[in-house]
Amino acid sequence: MKKIFIKRIGAYLFDFIIVAIIISIITMKFTNSNKVIDELNNLIVGVNNENITMKEFSDKMTILNYDYQKSTVPLKIVNVLVNFGYFVIFATLNKGQTLGKKVFKIRVVNKDGKSPSIWNVLIRSLFLYGILLGIINIVSVNICNAKTFSHVNTIFDYVSYIFIIICFFMVSMRKDSKGLHDLMAGTNVIGEEK
Repeated sequence: MKKIFIKRIGAYLFDFIIVAIIISIITMKFTNSNKVIDELNNLIVGVNNENITMKEFSDKMTILNYDYQKSTVPLKIVNVLVNFGYFVIFATLNKGQTLGKKVFKIRVVNKDGKSPSIWNVLIRSLFLYGILLGIINIVSVNICNAKTFSHVNTIFDYVSYIFIIICFFMVSMRKDSKGLHDLMAGTNVIGEEK
């Protein structure tokens, strides 16, 4: 495997942990929807005891998921803002480096090899770090009914997963180590000069 690929994976995981810690600290006082979780447990018990059919289970599950997703909108907003702040603003201000990229001695550059603009960083981050998916989720749960939201959410989740898988394989196999997000944003990840 290429050295830059290993460094990119290491930086990605390092940054993921940093962002998860930040989000956890900010949201630790948020309350969970225990009512929805209790209803979900009762629903599962009902299926196990054969008191409800799979069709009833599916219909009720769609509503419960919708209610749960609505109850977690504040958490999703924090998630989007922290990811935007860290992966877009912080990385732009630090000339294409997050803390993970700094530790692993790599950085994002534009197609000219210079520090990326905020637009370069935003475009590569929208898909890669779930910012766009979070925004779509927040908007759709607030404007769609439960069934439509379920379909929209499922479609965009799959698109997001496929995008990340494509990026992973492109970065690992291409000679220039560019992922789909790099091609879209006009960026590349390079080793830091010594």
